[in-house]
Amino acid sequence: MNMLRRGVYLFVFLACFVSGLASQNLQGQSLPRPTGYVNDFAGVMKAADKEEAERLGAAVKDKTGAELVIVTIESYAPYAAIDEYSLALAQAWGIGERSKDTGVLLVLAITEREVRIEVGYGLEGAIPDSMAGRIIDTTVIPYFREGDFSSGLLGGFKAIAGVVAKEMGVELEGFSLPVIAESEAVFYTFLEVAITVIVIIIILLFAFATAYLKRRFFRGILGGGRIFRAGSFGGGGRSFGGGGFSGGGFRGFSGGSFGGGGAFRRF
Repeated sequence: MNMLRRGVYLFVFLACFVSGLASQNLQGQSLPRPTGYVNDFAGVMKAADKEEAERLGAAVKDKTGAELVIVTIESYAPYAAIDEYSLALAQAWGIGERSKDTGVLLVLAITEREVRIEVGYGLEGAIPDSMAGRIIDTTVIPYFREGDFSSGLLGGFKAIAGVVAKEMGVELEGFSLPVIAESEAVFYTFLEVAITVIVIIIILLFAFATAYLKRRFFRGILGGGRIFRAGSFGGGGRSFGGGGFSGGGFRGFSGGSFGGGGAFRRF
């Protein structure tokens, strides 16, 4: 009996170990190495747009220390969602200054038709979820729906750069950057808060109703099988150690950290 029990324990341990290794290797294979501020792995950006975005990324880095990055991929599989992929990628690459966490990642997944802005800890005040969503809605999605991924990515990248530059109090000469109205972002924040409160209330009401019904059910059993009284309900009715990559002449990012802030959209 003891031999059988040990055999079962050993089998479970080995199964978990092998599964963990397979999962780790599978996810690791899905994360590419960075080549610069623009990483067009899906090949959807025009050469001129890529060049302008690279120059803008370098200017933002030079003036503010923040690191803004574009990534395009065919699919984020085997990850279950784009936010899981973007967070893993941002952490693995170490986008943003290590001590300030000023990094932003703009990711496009072609197969899933999803786009996300992942924001580092240090810029979550300047780019809260509502602002990230507003940037996507106004500067990215309109182009994507026309099939123009290149213009949408460049537009979103410029909008992010504009917000970061304003937050840091610097001017980015030579670039035409869109302005995202703060009043609109505030409205989106209020809307998100209102929706969150409503959802929480619904969850609490459901929890209370469930507890109430369970209590009445057991009382009914103990009291002789009557579940409900008349008039009551029913009675009547992962990490690579970011910053260490280098691809070609690119020396890698600075080792910033992310906590899941940002927004995503389908198109």
